Amino acid sequence: MILLVGLLPPAVAQAQDAASSQQQVPTPLSPQDLAKSAHNPFEEFVKIPIEPEAGFGIGPHHDPGASLNIEPTLPLQITDDWDVITQPNLTIAYQPSPHGQFGLQDFQTLSYLTPAHAAKWIWGIGPIFQFPTASSKELGTGHWCAGPTAAVVYSNGPWFNGIRTYQLMSFAGNRSRGSVNLTYVEPDFSYNFESGWYIDTDPAITFDWTANTANAWTLPVGADVGKAFNIGKQAMTMQIGSYDFVKYPPNTPQWGIRLSITFLFPTGF
Repeated sequence: MILLVGLLPPAVAQAQDAASSQQQVPTPLSPQDLAKSAHNPFEEFVKIPIEPEAGFGIGPHHDPGASLNIEPTLPLQITDDWDVITQPNLTIAYQPSPHGQFGLQDFQTLSYLTPAHAAKWIWGIGPIFQFPTASSKELGTGHWCAGPTAAVVYSNGPWFNGIRTYQLMSFAGNRSRGSVNLTYVEPDFSYNFESGWYIDTDPAITFDWTANTANAWTLPVGADVGKAFNIGKQAMTMQIGSYDFVKYPPNTPQWGIRLSITFLFPTGF
């Protein structure tokens, strides 16, 4: 009897620890939820998208160009009710016209303050900053820039829709270079199947307020198809799409193809 009484508390404690550890293990996301997570700028876990893109019809000789963009999503819970989502943006590009240039473009980073427990409708607001890190004059603006950014998304069933926007303006830098005053709008409409396949469109629309109206718009039209899946324990999505530029400034692509591979970490590293 004494022996049983002595062994009972450790056994109960071990059972409680086992139950607690089981409760702490996150429920695996379905393929459909993983697909929707790839589109969500307010996702509460780390995402690392890697996006190579090829552009065609650049300049008077219709040359091809290319870029590689990495824009991770880094969430931080600051209170029980609020999160801060940070998205640094690093791009390496080859620009063929007017003179061939390869290297870094200006580095951007933005942050959203967003409610932690929002479900169907999710919104966020914050600042965006751009730094003159380009490795050559042709690949950057030569200015320090900043402005406001905001986004709102709707997630319900297989649908994930939203819009992101920012206004970027220069406040310091090379005075011999033209100022920056750029509006960016990115609508996102996607339908995500239970199998993990999805189709979406998310054109990056810009308007340059410093250019004449004929050359101010960048207006792509197109779509992507992709799939969410797992390789071992690693969740990820892969998609490919093509966009035609209805409006585009001089020396920029007339159409392009992009591939996106996103590594998802819903249960941590």
